[in-house]
Amino acid sequence: MIQILVYLRYLAVAGQCLAIAFVVQRLGLALPVAPLLGISLGLLAFNLASHLWLRRHGEGGARALALQLLIDTLALTALLYWSGGPANPFVSLYLVPVALAAIALEIGPMIGLTVLTAALYTWLLGHHQPLPHAHGEDGFGLHVTGMWVNFLLSAAIMAVVLGRFMAIVRDQRRRLAAARERAMRDESLLALGSLAAGTAHELNTPLTTMGLLLDDWSRHPQAPSTEDLASMRDQLTHCREHVRALAALARRGALGEATIEDADAFVRDGLERWLLLRPGVEVTTALDAGGRRLRVDPGLPQALLNLLNNAADANEAAGAPARIEVSTQCDGDWLRIAIADRGHGPERATDAVSIDRHGPGLGLGLLISNASIERSRGRVRRIARVGGGCITEIELPLLDPAEECA
Repeated sequence: MIQILVYLRYLAVAGQCLAIAFVVQRLGLALPVAPLLGISLGLLAFNLASHLWLRRHGEGGARALALQLLIDTLALTALLYWSGGPANPFVSLYLVPVALAAIALEIGPMIGLTVLTAALYTWLLGHHQPLPHAHGEDGFGLHVTGMWVNFLLSAAIMAVVLGRFMAIVRDQRRRLAAARERAMRDESLLALGSLAAGTAHELNTPLTTMGLLLDDWSRHPQAPSTEDLASMRDQLTHCREHVRALAALARRGALGEATIEDADAFVRDGLERWLLLRPGVEVTTALDAGGRRLRVDPGLPQALLNLLNNAADANEAAGAPARIEVSTQCDGDWLRIAIADRGHGPERATDAVSIDRHGPGLGLGLLISNASIERSRGRVRRIARVGGGCITEIELPLLDPAEECA
C-alpha cells in the first residue's frame, strides 16, 4: 500500500505544479505561487525520502502507512489554505486519505485520521486565503470545471488503489486456499501413516503367536493339533483383515469416510474384536451410553484396541490378575469410555510409550491412539484408580440429536 502511495504522490506533485502554472499563466489568477510551490516541493522531498526508506526496509507496518496518510492530509490542508479553503473545488480530496485509512488501517488509527480530517476541514472554514476573482470569466463555470477535474482525479486514485488492494486480497485468498489444500493433504498422509503404523502394531500380536506356534512345531516331530491349526488360521484371518482395511483406506483417499455408529455398539464391537486377539484376558463391561451415536473415523477402532492392549499389558507387567473393566457413560455431548486396570498406575505411564516398551508390542500403541483420538476431536487422560492401577478415560464428541435424526 505504501508503495502505491509513493507512486501516486509523484503524480500528485506533478499535477499540483501543472495546475499552479495553468491557473496563473492561462487563467490569470493571482495565486500565492511561492507558498504553493514550496508545499509541493516539500511533499516531493518527503516522497523521495519515503521511496529510499521503502527500498531499504520494505513496506513497514500500520504506523508507517498512517504517517504517510497523515502527511498527505496535512499537505492538502496547507495547499487548500493558500487557495481558497472550502471554496476550492478540490476540497473533497479529503475523502481519499479517509477512504484509504478505512481500507488499510485498524479501527483506532482510522478513526483518528477521520477526526483529524474533519477538524482540519472545519478549521479551513474560518482560516484560509480567499481565491482571487477571475476577470472576464465565469467564476462559477471555473468552479464547476474544477469539480469535474477533481472527480476524475479522485475516481482514478480510488480505482488504482482499490484495484491493487483487491488484487492483494485475491492473491491472499489463493494462497490461503493452497495452504488449506496442503494442510488437508498432509492430514491425509498423517492419517494414512497413523493407520499404517497401527496396522503394523496390531499385526505384531498374531504374527508373534504364529511364530511361537511354528517354533513349538519345529521342536516336536508330531503333527500340530487341530486347536493349534485353528488358532493359526484365526491369526492369519486377522492379518488379512488389517491389511485389507489399510488398502481400502488408501483407495478412499487416505482419510477414509467416517461412519455413524451407536456408541455402545462401537465399544462392544471393539471388545469382541480385541478378545479374539487376547483370548486369555477377562473383561467386565458396564455400557450405558443411552443409545447415543458418534462419528467414528477410520483410525478410532484401532485406537481403542491399542488402549485395551495397553491395559492388559499393564496388568501383566504388575503381576495383577489379567482382568480389565470397560464402561461407557454420557456426559452432556461427550461419550466417556473408561478402561480400568490394576497395573502400576499413571505415575508409571507418564511417558506415552513407557508401558508398551515393557510389553510385547512395538512401543507405538499409545502414540497412535492419542493421535487418532485427537484427530477425532477427542481427548485422553489417565487417572489413578482406587486400590491401585490406572483408569484411562477417552472422551469423544457425540452427535447432536438433530444430526442423529439426519
